[in-house]
Amino acid sequence: MNEYAEIKGYRNTENGTELLVLIPERQFQTKIKRFAENKKVKAMIRIDDNRHITIEQLRKAHVLMAEIATYLGYYMEWFKSLMKSWYVEVYGDLKDGFSMANMSVDQARRFINLIIEFAFEMDIPLRYKDMPIIVEINDYLYICLRYKKCAICGEKAEVHHWDTVGANGGRKYDDSKLRKIALCDKHHRLYSDSMHNIGRDEFAKKYHVHGIIYIE
Repeated sequence: MNEYAEIKGYRNTENGTELLVLIPERQFQTKIKRFAENKKVKAMIRIDDNRHITIEQLRKAHVLMAEIATYLGYYMEWFKSLMKSWYVEVYGDLKDGFSMANMSVDQARRFINLIIEFAFEMDIPLRYKDMPIIVEINDYLYICLRYKKCAICGEKAEVHHWDTVGANGGRKYDDSKLRKIALCDKHHRLYSDSMHNIGRDEFAKKYHVHGIIYIE
């Protein structure tokens, strides 16, 4: 059993190092009891070294896959195998053995993006309000632009300029040099807190998004 965890406290003792470990948003007391021997549970701890897949990336991938698998009614392990096979087919690496624990940071980033693309392709609703803090934001914004999905709510979107066209030379300015974002009509103009109504900077602060260079 592999789970994302956070070390909240630690101290040296005569017997070694004691840790206070938190597994966020999960209740594992019953399951942990099953593995206990003399009230002790054996575990292996891996601390991020910034070269291999980070614990945070591992958590993000599992959160996304669990959400999609639940929506589709699939077993998590079956869906995970599907995503692994698709990754190998698309990128051509990890053919000799796909292990998320052995991924590099870049491989993990590509894998997470692939999971998001799968959801967009299948029109699967995700917790979009959490996406800017769950995934690599620039990758997410690019995928939203590519699939014409609102970066805030996931609804059908249009590509909108983040930079003001008039401030950059109007029609004479090369559009490819302007930053863009994918937004639905509601988040672009209709809602009281839309980008048009509260302004770009306030909108960015509220939703943790921004424009990126995107060429269709």
